Amino acid sequence: MKRILSVLAVLLAFCLILTACGGSGKKPMPAPDELARTLLDSGIFSEALEEADPDIAAYLYGLTEADTVELHSWLSTGATAEELTLFVCGDEAMRKTLWESADARLEFQKQTFADYAPDEVPKLEKAIIRVRDNVLVVCVAADPEKAAKLLDPYFPA
Repeated sequence: MKRILSVLAVLLAFCLILTACGGSGKKPMPAPDELARTLLDSGIFSEALEEADPDIAAYLYGLTEADTVELHSWLSTGATAEELTLFVCGDEAMRKTLWESADARLEFQKQTFADYAPDEVPKLEKAIIRVRDNVLVVCVAADPEKAAKLLDPYFPA
């Protein structure tokens, strides 16, 4: 009996060690262009998005030249509310500013689309904003569930 308990204790300790070594469950963060390409090629958008000039995207998010942010954005041609924007920033204060800017943009888009394309508002209501380390992602997709599944490994809840 003692031998069985000893074996069980060793197995339990081994399982605990393996669980502890499992890490946080986060995949290594790919480069912004790689992450964007994964999302853009996944079929989550109903139309091909166009890469936006960073100055235009910064304007849409209310950012100024003083805001030190790397910005990558793909926007709809205007027929839909769909977009994908990735921000890379340096500190927590900037991440907070970006989150607030993303919220403000989504609220503005909801009001705008409610008037002339109300079928797009549900996409905006299900928009995804995720943050990890120095990366913030805003994704307004036709298939938000699939978009969330694609982002989950990099931005676990």
